[in-house]
Amino acid sequence: MIITSLITEYNPFHNGHIHHIEASRRLTGADVVIAIMSGNFTQRGEIAITDKFTRAEAAVKHVDLVVELPLYNAVSYADDFALGGVHAAALLQSTHIVFGSESGDIEDLKDIHTRLRSSDIKRTMTALMKEGYSYPRAVDKAIGSDLFSGSNNILGLSYIGAIDALGADIEPLTIPRLGNRFDDENLSESRFSSATSLRKALMENRLTEAARYMPKTLAGEIANGTPLSNADIFDSLKIIISRMSHMELRGIYMMTEGLEHRIKDRVRHHNSYDSFINDVKTKRYTRTRLNRLMISILLNITKDKMKDYVLPDAVRVLAMNRTGQEYLRQLPEDLEIITNVNSKNRNSVMPEIAATDIYNVFSGSDRNDFNTPVIIAGRTSP
Repeated sequence: MIITSLITEYNPFHNGHIHHIEASRRLTGADVVIAIMSGNFTQRGEIAITDKFTRAEAAVKHVDLVVELPLYNAVSYADDFALGGVHAAALLQSTHIVFGSESGDIEDLKDIHTRLRSSDIKRTMTALMKEGYSYPRAVDKAIGSDLFSGSNNILGLSYIGAIDALGADIEPLTIPRLGNRFDDENLSESRFSSATSLRKALMENRLTEAARYMPKTLAGEIANGTPLSNADIFDSLKIIISRMSHMELRGIYMMTEGLEHRIKDRVRHHNSYDSFINDVKTKRYTRTRLNRLMISILLNITKDKMKDYVLPDAVRVLAMNRTGQEYLRQLPEDLEIITNVNSKNRNSVMPEIAATDIYNVFSGSDRNDFNTPVIIAGRTSP
C-alpha cells in the first residue's frame, strides 16, 4: 500500500491545502493520505485561530486520517517540528511524505541538505550566527543561495534531515507552493492565499473575502466563533512574565543569552502583544523566534522538560473517514492508537491535554480532549 503523510498546521485550513492534498494523492498514487497536524499552538509561535477539532473536521473531508503532531514538536524549531512529524509518519508506516516548497525540486533540496552537513559550511554558519545572523540568513550566506528565503524550503530540508536521522523508510517528495508568500498579510489575486492573510481577514471579520480562498462553512464557523491571535494571550503573558523571576525565565525552553532580562524589563511598558514584541525583537531575535518563546512561557515548556522529552510511541487520532478507519485496523497491535482520550491513556498525551485546556481559557470553548470523541467523516456529531 502507498501511505502518504502530510505534515501540516491548517491554521486555517484553506484551498491551498486542498490543492496540496489532491496533488500529493495524484503524485504518489496514495491508498491512504494522512495529515499530521499541529494542535492548538503552532510552529510559528502562534495560538491557532480556531481549535484543533474544528480544523481536523475540515481537513478530514479531504484526507483519510488526521493525527495530532505532539505539542513539544509542534511549537519548536523547524528541525524538531520535522522530527515529530516524521516520527509519527513512520509509526503509521508511511511510504511517502509530500510537502510544498518554494523550490518545488526535491533533488535541489536533497543537494542542499548534503552540503549543509559539510564541516566547513557548519563553521561558517556558526561564525555568521555569532555576528547576529538568523539561522535562515546564515544558511543562505554560507551556501551562496537564497533558498532559505522561503519558510517551506526550510521545513522541507528539515523533513529530509529527519528522515535521515530516524532512518525512516520514507520517500520525501515536494510540489511547488502556489499563491503569495507565507507571511504576506494581503489576500492574493490568485486562486490561493496565505494562511497569514486569511487569519488577518478573519480577525477583521472580512468573511466574504476570506471565503474565496477556503471552505465557506469553515470561514463562517471561525468568524462567528472566537478567532484567536497572539494579541489575545498578551494579558496572561504579562502576568506570567511579571510573576516569574529571572532565573525561572532562564529555564524556559528557547530562552538564551540573557534574553530573560530584556523580556522582563520591557513587558511592563506595553499593553499590547505587537508593541511588546516589536520592542524586544532584534536582528538576532526575530519575531518568529520570539513568538515561539512566548508560547513556551505561556505553556511552561522548560529546558528540563525538553531535555527529558522522548518522541512518543502513541498516535493521537483526531479525525478519520472510513478508509482511515480501515487502515488503522491494519497497523500493528502494539502501536498505541488513541482515538478517544480517557483515564487509561491520558498519560501518553498529557502535554496536548493541558494545551487544549489552556487554549479553551482564551476561546471559551468547552470542547476538550476528554469530551470530544474522534471525528468520523460522514457521521453526525452527538
